[in-house]
Amino acid sequence: MSPQTAPSAVEAAPVVEPAQQPDQDLLRELDEIAAGSDPDDQGECRAAALAPETKAEIARWLDWQCQMLAGVQRGVVFLNSRSRAGKLDIAGVWPPECKASRALRNSAARAVVERRSVIKKALDEVGNGTEVLDYVGQPLMQNGKAIGAIGLALEVRSEAQRRAVLQLLEWGIGWLDVILQQTTSSTNAGTLLAHEAIGQLTRDYPLPIVAHELCNLLADRLDCARVAIGLADGLQVHLLAMSHQVRFDRRVNRVAEIESAMEECADQDLPITVPLSPGQERRVIQAHKQLLRNHGDSAVCSIPLKAHDRTVGALTLIREGGQPFDSGSIDALTEMATRLAPVFALKQREARSGISKTLQGIGGQVLKVIGGGHVRTKLMVAFVIALIAGLLLIQVDMKVTARSTIEGRVQQVIAAPFAGYIRDASVRAGDAVASGQVLAEIDDRELLLEQEKLASERDKQRREYQEALATRERAKVSVIRAQIEQTEARLDLIEDRLDRTALKAPFSGTVVSGDLSRSLGAPVERGQALFELVPDEGYRVTMQVDEFDVALLDTGQTGSLRLAGLPHEPVPVAISRIVPIADAVDGGNRFRVEGELLEPSDQLRPGMQGVAKLVVGQGSLLRVWSRELVQRLQLWAWSIGL
Repeated sequence: MSPQTAPSAVEAAPVVEPAQQPDQDLLRELDEIAAGSDPDDQGECRAAALAPETKAEIARWLDWQCQMLAGVQRGVVFLNSRSRAGKLDIAGVWPPECKASRALRNSAARAVVERRSVIKKALDEVGNGTEVLDYVGQPLMQNGKAIGAIGLALEVRSEAQRRAVLQLLEWGIGWLDVILQQTTSSTNAGTLLAHEAIGQLTRDYPLPIVAHELCNLLADRLDCARVAIGLADGLQVHLLAMSHQVRFDRRVNRVAEIESAMEECADQDLPITVPLSPGQERRVIQAHKQLLRNHGDSAVCSIPLKAHDRTVGALTLIREGGQPFDSGSIDALTEMATRLAPVFALKQREARSGISKTLQGIGGQVLKVIGGGHVRTKLMVAFVIALIAGLLLIQVDMKVTARSTIEGRVQQVIAAPFAGYIRDASVRAGDAVASGQVLAEIDDRELLLEQEKLASERDKQRREYQEALATRERAKVSVIRAQIEQTEARLDLIEDRLDRTALKAPFSGTVVSGDLSRSLGAPVERGQALFELVPDEGYRVTMQVDEFDVALLDTGQTGSLRLAGLPHEPVPVAISRIVPIADAVDGGNRFRVEGELLEPSDQLRPGMQGVAKLVVGQGSLLRVWSRELVQRLQLWAWSIGL
């Protein structure tokens, strides 16, 4: 809210110096506030003893300051109490109906004691008590002494935003200092105009719009025919806004002449008036004279806008038939420009595009690297360059990682030769067996009975055969001879089965599967796998290779294998075969790759698992570490049509 009228006088707040040290009293008050035992804490503090005009002006300042900062919940201006040593009184609140909470008083008191900005998080005491706010305390200094503090309650924000809030608050406090120091109505009028100017400039609109409204305000208040504002761009100054004219063409002579006058002022970095004011040093004023001569104006004044020792633009005021600019007006305009310039710089910086901000940030970092000082930045850049060079130049082996399993080169299945029942089982999975060792036996009682039956039947047939020969019955002889041969064939089959009731190991090795010790008497079917054996020697390794890596493999490539059971003993391997068929394993496609163990160990056992790393070439560290990611990104880009 911009003030409409200027108060007639401003009463400066005195600096209280009681007999006791104020810092100690404030520290005591700070402890009482924190403990909730302050005897004066009755919901609100005492009001500062100030003139009504001063209070109104402080309220106007606090109003535009709180509106300029986004997210402000409450704001209070505290001043040292005149009647109570070591206490703080309230000089202004925003919004008007709010009360000074304990957290606000605590922040302000701490800022006065420590003579520096204070920010802390605390629960909102005025609202529902569950919201956390940032409480800011900013001391008010005069002649090196703290005469009070500003307390603000804001929404919680990041560290960078906190610094921006403190910076804007420091700029605004300069005007509060003026309010507390100035006593003449004329100075107050200038202060109010400056407040109005900053209020116009800090509105949430694009910079050209607020600059145009600011030009109109200055033209009306300072009796000027035209007021223009320009921003510096390198060595040039481009016109940003002009009073009473929303749009303008830079090709028009008058606009070009105003920009030339602004550049003349910015180059010399000094205020320029034509005609010269009394006591003003002579300066280059050719562009200003040209501006007056061509358009019949009576006076022109240009003021540089400087922020952080950098000229960000210029302010040009033109009068037609009015009074020239005297030294007092120039001083007031210079002071106003000093206050306006940081806001212009901030608005200009925020109005830039993201690319422009990025480029400027990069440029600033480059200047730190190639310019003087900034040793830490230079060391960091040198370290990054050395790291990148190392990643690009250092050559290492490129390896493919695959999950691996030890298997026997030959894997023999011991199956049931015929249907029957398990009578005995002497081995189980994991046992080492010798060649010819009996692994299990199948019950042969039914076979023996069948053998006796067939033997008796054969003897009977032989007797009948002898009788037929004696009676010379040739047809009967032929039939009985065929029956005898059939019975003998069945006996041979029974004897063969009896020989195979004992399941024997075909070679020395290890039983990798099969445990019949708990299945004695259980039936088995013909061809049912009962045991699996692998020889003692002749192991191989099978590896599951991801489909992204299989193209890099070739037979003969070598690597090393580390097993879970032997993690400290790498086993060298060589690729012997790549099976060109993929299997779905763990949600991805894997190819089976077989390898030879170059240095077999006595400790190897079938079924042991581990991880193999196969050397497929050499490359830089960066290429090796990013290879898989690059491959996947290339496939993704191809899949979306890039």
